Amino acid sequence: MSGMDRSLTILPAAFRALIVADGRDVSRALARAAQEIDAQIIGSEHRWSLGDAVDYLHHSAVRLEAVCESLADRDVERPLRVVLMGQTMAGKSTLFEYLSGGDGARVGDGRQRFSRDACIRVATEIGVEIVDTPGVGAMDGKEDYEFAFRQVADADLILWVATTRATQEQTGQALERLADLGKPILVALNCLKDVTDEIGLLDMLEEPELVFGGDAMGNLAPIRRYLSRAGGRYIDAVAIHAQAARLALSGALDTDEARTLHANSRIDSLVSALRLHADGTFAQRRIVSICDSLRLALLDTADAVEAAHATASSALTAGLGMQLEFRKRGSRRVDDAYEELQAAFSAAITARERWAESVDVDRDLDELNERLNNEMAALRTDFERSIADVGQRLQADLEGVAVDVADDWTGFGGGGFRELGGRGTVWGNRAVKVGGRFAVGMGGLMAGAFIGSFLGPGLGTAIGAVSAGVIGLVSSLLGLDRLIDWIGDRSFRSAAEVRERRRRKVRDQMSELLLEFRKSLVPVGERVRQDWLDAVEGEAARQYAASAVLERSIAVLRRLASEEIEPVNVRIDTELVRELLRCTGRERAASTVIRATRWRGAGMAIEVPEPVFDELVHAPAAECVERIVPTSAQSSAAASALQIIRHLADREVTVHEMGPDSLEIALDAPVAPGAQEAWHALARVHTGVDVRIRDVVKGGLS
Repeated sequence: MSGMDRSLTILPAAFRALIVADGRDVSRALARAAQEIDAQIIGSEHRWSLGDAVDYLHHSAVRLEAVCESLADRDVERPLRVVLMGQTMAGKSTLFEYLSGGDGARVGDGRQRFSRDACIRVATEIGVEIVDTPGVGAMDGKEDYEFAFRQVADADLILWVATTRATQEQTGQALERLADLGKPILVALNCLKDVTDEIGLLDMLEEPELVFGGDAMGNLAPIRRYLSRAGGRYIDAVAIHAQAARLALSGALDTDEARTLHANSRIDSLVSALRLHADGTFAQRRIVSICDSLRLALLDTADAVEAAHATASSALTAGLGMQLEFRKRGSRRVDDAYEELQAAFSAAITARERWAESVDVDRDLDELNERLNNEMAALRTDFERSIADVGQRLQADLEGVAVDVADDWTGFGGGGFRELGGRGTVWGNRAVKVGGRFAVGMGGLMAGAFIGSFLGPGLGTAIGAVSAGVIGLVSSLLGLDRLIDWIGDRSFRSAAEVRERRRRKVRDQMSELLLEFRKSLVPVGERVRQDWLDAVEGEAARQYAASAVLERSIAVLRRLASEEIEPVNVRIDTELVRELLRCTGRERAASTVIRATRWRGAGMAIEVPEPVFDELVHAPAAECVERIVPTSAQSSAAASALQIIRHLADREVTVHEMGPDSLEIALDAPVAPGAQEAWHALARVHTGVDVRIRDVVKGGLS
């Protein structure tokens, strides 16, 4: 064993212990956060909106603990694990049987979905562990697709078996998913021309170039395209003929033919590539696969927490906006109801004034007073009916206002939860639910108040004030059962004069009474209006208090992301790059790494002191299986972002604008969108600088 190989007996186990400890810390933090939010929303109207967040936090905590348990039990000193993947009927099992020295039992018979399970064997001659998986892209093969990807998490290297056939959509999706996972990919372009018949065998023995075709490597184009969409790329690609390689070992040919067929199958180029990784990059690949076992779960968790935070923040913003809008519209409607009530009061009083003009004054005093008392009772009934009618309309209108406000906010966007079985929804649907509950709550409050329910403070008090004020005033009037007093008729000489004298007396006394009544209604009406406004304000305040649950939950999610998940991700990335540098003999550089940021498809940006930065710029760590991009601890954030792009782009970069937290550059040649996105993301996440990249095409900016 070389010195590097001997270090494997310590490094993987120590690194695994560090990763497992960090993962369990985050798992416990997730469980605590879930319990904290759950305790806040018990009995709250936000239980329905934050329930998904609590469920996902619990789910993530359990998942992380399971990942940590699995990782703790993993044999980290096993050989390099190579997982075979590819389109169905691409020849994976044929290649698997050759590499593992099998008897051919897993070789298909031309049917799709022939291999439905995973098979693990050790290729002793190469020094790797090989895993055969079901093919992807088969009709009704979703179950096989997911089963194959369950083997990926534990892989050190992916051997993607492709053919000259067109790449199917699901196959392309699998390539993009592999790139997203950041797994290293070695491509084997397998020729499917049958060599078991005499003519095919003769062609392969004498004209292998004709069998492979003139541009075998040209079939890599769709693979490159799918990988680049996610910022990925393969590390190497070789053209092979797996069937010919197996036939050469079958014993069915003489020695010379078998030797020629074996050489023409080009299988040795693939074996050499696998052996190179088994011997030269094993230490690094194992460290990376250990890291990725937990890191992928942590990234999913971070995304989910961010989505939960965005959803809760959107819910809070929308809720506060709805409350403000309800207060504004509700206050306007209360003012309208007040004016309507005043108009009803005025109409009722005017009707009494007309009564004073038309009453028969020839009746005796007792009968006239009785009629007056009856008219005052009718006035009270009119007032009470007006209060009920206006109140009912206000109730209905305020319910409509709440629903309208909710409808106006249905376009407010929010996040959803990932991997929740479709339970995540856009905020628009949630706003409708909020609006409905808000309207029902207000409707119940208003309805109870306007029918005289005892609700305590708020609208019930307002209605009580109206009823007490009006009824008390009318009752004081009804107490004057001798309101009309007559001056002796003997003062007048004719019946007409007596009648006119009596009418004037009734009119004057009624006018004085109604004038006093009008004056008394002004403060009563103002008090009613204020009580109604206070009731609307109180409901808005109650909603604000309910929003505090969201604010506290948002604080929990923010703390979980910034104080638990993000520091662990940074620590894992930093320890990973230190171990990779040590594996390649860069101990000095490894010991000075301050922090690191890893982004799939781009590599790892590291912050180091100036002397080590200069060293890595002039002598890059090309031996590392991950691209290492150095940045200087003494440089500004924008300068570090520029350094990252220059290193990754490997082409001329023109700076158009550079600020403390922004950078605008142009490249002298276009790049694949996925790669550009990965470069931008690594620079932004590592430095905090917003990088805008423009391509330069034919002498001008695109």
